[in-house]
Amino acid sequence: MISFKLQLFLIVFCFICFMMFLNLIIKFKLDLKYSLLWFLLIIITISLAVFPNLAEQVAHFIGIETPVNAIFLFGILLTLIIMFSLTRTLSNHQSKIKEISQELGVLKLEVLELKNQQLKTNYHLNNEKVNENE
Repeated sequence: MISFKLQLFLIVFCFICFMMFLNLIIKFKLDLKYSLLWFLLIIITISLAVFPNLAEQVAHFIGIETPVNAIFLFGILLTLIIMFSLTRTLSNHQSKIKEISQELGVLKLEVLELKNQQLKTNYHLNNEKVNENE
């Protein structure tokens, strides 16, 4: 059984975390899609704080002796899910960065070639003017 102080602490802590994530989303410093798993964690934690018997029932249902071990198991699993999600996002971003870098290299090469063409054209025009003046 969870003590009342712990229940109160968990509820207040989850509320502060929820407000922090909400504030970051409103200020466009965090995308909603990246915070959904954290919101899920907050909801689960509040549920376990408000209904402490729920942890016992879940632990009994999946065959774990003590509710604390079940809570640790779910915490570890949810952390792994969040890490996998972040790893997948990081991988996608690295692929996009690589693609954009390659496009930038091609564009720089094209700009350099255009500058060289412009310099050659200007050089030929200047030579023609010098030849006409002589």
